[in-house]
Amino acid sequence: MVSVEQVRNSVEKHLQGTTHFLVAVEVRPGNKVVVEVDNDRAITLQELADLNRAVRDELGGSADDCEFQFSSPGVGRPFKVDRQYQKHTGRLVLVDLVDGRTLEGALEHYDGDTLGLRIQHPSKVKGRLPKLDDEVTSIPVTGIRNTKASITFN
Repeated sequence: MVSVEQVRNSVEKHLQGTTHFLVAVEVRPGNKVVVEVDNDRAITLQELADLNRAVRDELGGSADDCEFQFSSPGVGRPFKVDRQYQKHTGRLVLVDLVDGRTLEGALEHYDGDTLGLRIQHPSKVKGRLPKLDDEVTSIPVTGIRNTKASITFN
């Protein structure tokens, strides 16, 4: 059986010198190890397969009784690490606040303590695109439940 720490260390070692970054490692019941890796651009299945093989080889016999699942974070899943915020700077995001409200807007900046958002307001005229505020609203991280990429279809 492998530990989260063993897998995390191995993955981070193999990601050094690449544009990939580790999002999460989870060891689930039944010896299932789930690893989420992201990139500032799209990550390919081949890159994930190569990483899976390298980590399995490094962990050796302790990985034989485990099922490894390497993937990128799903679209619409909450951000887990700071680098995901950096990746989505300038893009539309959904921010769920601890007070129950949800804000949508363009992510302008994230520094670990505050998130800068240009809030998007729906158009009052049917058929027109929503408008973004000119000013940036700062939201303290302590007031945020989660943030995820906004998905729009034209």
